[in-house]
Amino acid sequence: MKLRIIDDIIETVGRIHQLCRKVSRHDPSLAKQVREAANSIGLNSGEGLYARGGNRTVRIESAMNSGREVMLGLRIAGAAGYLEAAVVASEVDTLDRIVATLYKLAYRAG
Repeated sequence: MKLRIIDDIIETVGRIHQLCRKVSRHDPSLAKQVREAANSIGLNSGEGLYARGGNRTVRIESAMNSGREVMLGLRIAGAAGYLEAAVVASEVDTLDRIVATLYKLAYRAG
């Protein structure tokens, strides 16, 4: 079974990595943390969406939490002037949609 959300996550993580290159010029520590959290979204989603039972929920919840971490990291980078506000808003919106979709997949009936 191929899930579209996986492709969306991969594309988003790629864009976040590009943004982290810009952030790292000003704050390498923040860039590293955001980049690692972005990777965690993809890796935990990949594991969780194809798992069964309790491990499925735990991994998807980890992916959702990492998504929220990335959202805040991007907002901090924007507030610090490292990224343009419009770019931050667009990526935060995309991440919010991904987190919401993961929530639905984690807690759907059946």
